[in-house]
Amino acid sequence: MPTRVFITGVTGPVGSFLADYLLTLPDVEVHAFKRWRSDTRPIQHLYGRVAFHEGDIEDPFAVAAAVRAAAPDRIYHLAAQSYPSASWDAPITTMRTNVEGTVNVLEAVRTHAPSARVHIAGSSAEYGWVRPDEVPIPETRGLRPASPYGISKVAQELLGFQYHDSYGLHIVVTRSFNHVGPRQGDRCSIQTFCQQMAQIEAGRQPPILQVGNLDARRDFTHVADVSRALWLLLDRGTPGTVYNLCSGATTRIGDIVELVRARGRVPVEVQVDPARLRPSDEPILQGDNTRLRSDTGWAPHIGMPQIVDELLAYWRAAISE
Repeated sequence: MPTRVFITGVTGPVGSFLADYLLTLPDVEVHAFKRWRSDTRPIQHLYGRVAFHEGDIEDPFAVAAAVRAAAPDRIYHLAAQSYPSASWDAPITTMRTNVEGTVNVLEAVRTHAPSARVHIAGSSAEYGWVRPDEVPIPETRGLRPASPYGISKVAQELLGFQYHDSYGLHIVVTRSFNHVGPRQGDRCSIQTFCQQMAQIEAGRQPPILQVGNLDARRDFTHVADVSRALWLLLDRGTPGTVYNLCSGATTRIGDIVELVRARGRVPVEVQVDPARLRPSDEPILQGDNTRLRSDTGWAPHIGMPQIVDELLAYWRAAISE
């Protein structure tokens, strides 16, 4: 019998890459939950290879029906309002999608797939403000989220552990640091830099890169590396445990801008756009991935220069089309 896997948030960058990865594994049958109004361009190549179930993560009946139909052995709950910056403008929507959505998934699992292994995607935003002398951040560090998004992710995590403790569900939680790759849209900092460079090269934008806080340092992991880690976590991770999902290294945002400039085909000026500055922005987020490495044997393979090269190629192709 094949292993039946159910993914929420499949139209997101991690979800679509995870589906790609699962389809390379032997004896894996992939099911996915998507909203009818989601952009399907990132998953066009999956039609005919993945069984899609349609609905909204905020609709408990749709989620329950999908889980019942999929009868999954493994569940990856990735659906979320996943942008900290957007959570300042839409805190209620963020809470409904992330918190209520997680309750809906857990209730569906408890009722229809109680033996399934479940992953819940938390976030490094749960840690909030971190001093330079507090990094790399271990899972044992206290949580003090600095955005509505971060608070919603703390709630998701606590819900997962409550269902593990109360109902015996196999729950593994990740505190995911920055994930990056194609199909991500243009709201992540690296994506905006690469998209702007491609626009400038095509003559569609003045030769000015609009940027936000250049001094922030972030821990980036490519979505292909993330996909491998997620499979291993439900294979080898300890239920009722949280894992930092990160590269273990940081890159200054300004250094990424310089990588983009160096790989650009035309000279550009860098200009700070006040609209891109957040009300609250953690100066550094670097994770300690010792627990993940120890329990699963995972290690990241793709570094920042390769990430920038790939994203520039992606946006050049997207704009030329």
